[in-house]
Amino acid sequence: MNLHAMRGREDLVTLTRSGYAGVRLAGHFAMPEMGDRELVSLIALLRDARGVGLRVAWSGDCGALEVGCLRHLDPPRQSDGTFAWSARQGESLVVRRGPTFLAVEDTRHGERRRVDVDRSEPAAAVLDASRWGHTITPAEAASLQALALHDLVFRSGDHGVGIAVRQGVWCV
Repeated sequence: MNLHAMRGREDLVTLTRSGYAGVRLAGHFAMPEMGDRELVSLIALLRDARGVGLRVAWSGDCGALEVGCLRHLDPPRQSDGTFAWSARQGESLVVRRGPTFLAVEDTRHGERRRVDVDRSEPAAAVLDASRWGHTITPAEAASLQALALHDLVFRSGDHGVGIAVRQGVWCV
């Protein structure tokens, strides 16, 4: 599958409902050399695939990028054949929508943490965004510091994506 052929979460939902359990991304992704929008779109694809139950097999190198916050997502197979990171059993980062807030549950660092984000905050738009390659607005940028402290957002240049997995699409 080509990364650019996927338009968003809806395409992943369609694959899941068609019986797919996983996808293989074509090509090798040198993450430090990717454009900001493309890199953020890749992370959004990994997040959304996890949310709809698809596994993603892909090849890539992280270089000096800080990827520790991505341990709950499918890792790339590096040039040397090893995985860039290993997901530990039970680690997750999940966001659920409440009436006026987003509830994030994080078990990536051992014990369970919960972070609530008011949906009226500009940062909530980034955390809850379903668009891939979202360009951060100035208001969102000022508000993202709290999310960054909890490793809940991945940013590259002027683009960013909430990395908490939004579950809730169930195949029938």
